[in-house]
Amino acid sequence: MTTIFPPPQRLAEAFVDLAASPVTAASDPTGLLACLALHGSELLGDCAAVVLYAPDKSGRVEVAGVGEDLMRLAHSAVGWGEGPGQDAFGGRPVADTALDGGLARSKWPRFSARALELGYGRVAALPLRVGQEASGALVLLEPGSTPLLPQLLALGQSLADAAGWVLERNRQLIETRALADQLEHALVSRVVIEQAKGTLAARHAISVDEAFRVLRAHARSNRRRLSDVAREVVDRTLDLPTG
Repeated sequence: MTTIFPPPQRLAEAFVDLAASPVTAASDPTGLLACLALHGSELLGDCAAVVLYAPDKSGRVEVAGVGEDLMRLAHSAVGWGEGPGQDAFGGRPVADTALDGGLARSKWPRFSARALELGYGRVAALPLRVGQEASGALVLLEPGSTPLLPQLLALGQSLADAAGWVLERNRQLIETRALADQLEHALVSRVVIEQAKGTLAARHAISVDEAFRVLRAHARSNRRRLSDVAREVVDRTLDLPTG
């Protein structure tokens, strides 16, 4: 393998692409995982690159890559539950490994056999870290027999880390939006309940505290949310007895 490292400008463009790529389904060619797989293939010598990503604890694994044969291999490996990508989910890189060697054949018998049939000779896998955990891997397959250079693997890990930062930023953004929605809902519910207390107090000439007691008792006895009962009182679709 003749290794020609990409020029600095090309590397800079790749990292900008990763930072700007949206977090979408792996099949989206404009999405982050597809972008990582594409740049992995383009920048890392003669390697073919495939990305595995497990976005949650359900066991679902998204796969992104270029080429039908490579994608079939990656999907099959997920189904088999074997391969260097699966091992890298533990958070440690899988070192450059000869696919026709005893280690690969014993650890990944189906994966190594299929990869050899497709003309690949060596493989490595780099963890895709999202926050404190590895939630995926960048798998590099080399068609020759020459070991993958440490410099190329370091560059591949940097690309994977950049994608991981984007995924972590997206996760934090989703959590922030969810919390904001919860706070907004709680505030709206509180306002409605206060309005309902005032409505009941004025309608039946009782104290605000007594009005709240009536609201809460009705909600509990009917196994309904207090905010829903309060909304109906405010909308005058429900009039609660106070006696």
